[in-house]
Parts: sequence; C-alpha cells; structure tokens
Amino acid sequence: MAINSSAATLLRHIYGYGFFNKMTLLTPLYAIFMQSHGVTDAGFSWLLMLYPLAILIGQMPATKITNRIGQRYSILVGQALKALGFLIWWLVPTYLGFGIGMLLWGIQYAFSEVTMDTLMYDELDARGAADEYARGLGRYAQAKAMGVALSAFGSLMMVFGYGWVTIASVAALGISALCVMNIRIMMPRAAKIPQKAHFIDLIRVGWRVSTLTPCILNLMLLALMVVNFAYLDDFLSPIAIAIGIPLKYVGVMPFVLLGASVIGQRVAYKFYRINDYVIYGAICAAGALFGVFSYYYVPAGIVALGAAYFLVGVLNTLLYSRFQDAIPTRFRSIVLSFYSIGSNAANMAVCGIMGLGGALGNWRYGVLMLGLVLIWTGIWGALFVRRDCRAPEHTGCRGVCTAPQIGPNSAA
Repeated sequence: MAINSSAATLLRHIYGYGFFNKMTLLTPLYAIFMQSHGVTDAGFSWLLMLYPLAILIGQMPATKITNRIGQRYSILVGQALKALGFLIWWLVPTYLGFGIGMLLWGIQYAFSEVTMDTLMYDELDARGAADEYARGLGRYAQAKAMGVALSAFGSLMMVFGYGWVTIASVAALGISALCVMNIRIMMPRAAKIPQKAHFIDLIRVGWRVSTLTPCILNLMLLALMVVNFAYLDDFLSPIAIAIGIPLKYVGVMPFVLLGASVIGQRVAYKFYRINDYVIYGAICAAGALFGVFSYYYVPAGIVALGAAYFLVGVLNTLLYSRFQDAIPTRFRSIVLSFYSIGSNAANMAVCGIMGLGGALGNWRYGVLMLGLVLIWTGIWGALFVRRDCRAPEHTGCRGVCTAPQIGPNSAA
C-alpha cells in the first residue's frame, strides 16, 4: 500500500532534518582539535561526560518547555544552541570553552531529538500512516547515519582551517532548521499532555507508565542498552590513530562504520517480525565482534567492528520501534524523556568504561568491556524481555488525566 502524499512530504522534511543535523564536519576533528589545545585523554573523557550530563539535567525542563511552545519551535531552539556551542569551540579554544560547547550540545539533544521522534510518530498517526513508522524510523536513522558518514570527510577540509570547517557545520544546522520550519503540524494539541499539567505530575506519569507495565520498562532497557553500549563514535578518531591510521585519514574509520550502520538501518524493517531469540543472539554476536576487534587491534580489525555496527543498526531500529509501539500515545513524549534519561546515563557509563580502558593503557580494553556488556544484555533479554505488550491509554495521574490505576499485571 502506497503512503499518502501528506505523510510522504512529512517524512522528506524529517529525513532532511536528520541528514543535515548530523552532517557535522567537525565530527572527526573536534577530539583532535581539543587535544591540540592541551586537553589530555582523561580530560577528553570528562568533556564527553558533560554531554549526557546536560541531557540528564535538561531533559525534563526541555519536555515541559516543548509542551508549551510546540515541537517545531523546541527543535529550532535546540539547533540554535548547538550552533552556538560549535562557534564557542572555535572562538574560545580553552577547556572552559570546550566544556560550555559540550553542555550546549547536550541541551540541544534534550530539546530536539526526543521531540523529533515524538513528532514523527504522532504526525504519521494524524495522517493515517502510523504503520509506516517502523520503515520511516529506519530511513530517518539511515539519513542521520549518512550525514555522520559524510561528515567524516571533514578531516580533508583541514587544509582550509578549522574555522571554515566550523562555519560549514553551522551552515548545515541552518539547513536542518529550514527543514523543520517546513513541517506542517496536524496532530491536535488536545491529544498530547495538557499544557497546564504540573511538572511533578509529568514525572509521576512517566514513571508509572514505564514501571507499572513491566514489558514497557524491559523494552526500554533493552533498546537503550544495545544502542548505547555499542556506541564508539566519539572515540573513533583516537582509536583510529591508535591502530595506525594516519591523521589526515582518520575520517575513513567513521565513514566505513557508519556506512555499515546505514545498510543495517536501511534493511531493518524487513526483519520486523523476526523471532525474538534471533534478536537476542544478534546482540550477543555484536558483543563478540567487539571482542574480536579488541583482539585484532589493527586497521584490518575494522571489518569485525563494521559487522558489529551493521548488526546494531538493524537491532536499534527494531528494538526502538517495538518500544514505541508499546507506549500510549498520550504519554509518548514523557516516556521518551525517561528513555532519553536512561540513554544518557548509559552514555556516561560508556565514557567511564572507555576511560577505564585508557587508564589501563589502551582503548582496546574499553572496547572489550563494552563487548562483554552487550553479550550480557543479549542473555538478559532472552531470559526476561517479551515483545508483545501495550499499556492502556490512561493511568492514574492526578492533574493530568482521570482513570483507574494500572497494576503490574494489567498489560495485555
């Protein structure tokens, strides 16, 4: 069945946003730029931790602001903050400047990414095309990964200087903002969390929906563990140098790996009905491939890491789509905010694990430890996570909605 024109137009704008938001030519360079201005390996790990910390602190306030100003304006605010952070890196290349820029980037994520995921689902639903979400999510992830992959060529632009690379990255953010401005909102505001809901009620509703329906919580944990503990992107430049790739070609490594991820995301929807235990086995396989790369810590080992990135590209799309299917529409933005909080707590843990690997003398030890976490996640999923569930559209929540409370055994 062909998708209707309104939904197709919506998705084109969303894909454009995803591509240009992620086409950050600074990606393969900012770690090297920071270290060239006196940032140590340990200092770089601390800077990376500021990004998820900013999201953890800012996610719920950003959600409340989004409920007041609307999804489009929230995303535009985030893009402006991200652009400002990049400019601060260039104009104030000190540890304090790098830290402020990283915090602004994290706040941008709090404003933009969860909001865009919610907007995509709700607006497809409003256009009668909710069944296209799994395919759309995969292609949105593909567009983002393609943007990241192309940004790998930023290392070749250093001949013009870091300033021009920064300007090009900010220009890409401007184009992403234009894509957002062209999105037409159709979902009635009444279908979302009421504007006058108290902040504490929003927190309580998200907690109850996530915890009192165990399968939603388990799907959330499984999805965020897979995507975050297989995320090495921020460390790829120093890893590339460590395995012997020349400085001017460090962009090759993220280009190859993100290319593998793009392929996985592109074909993920074909496996939407795959057996759950195959998924859990694939998670363990991705962890094992991380172990292979840590053992063969040479440029040729990128093949194993690329295979892991392909598997994670498929798994992330499938698991996140199943998690979305289980969330009541009325509480989607709140539950996704909780997902974002968990995701960034896991991101901080990943930075800590990689920092521990660096303290032991080599990034490869951090990669090995992340592989072991993925294997444990696959085993845990096989034992405790089930796919088919959906919470009711209402749960007890004074000030937000009125309905009987749900209990742990009330899920279908």
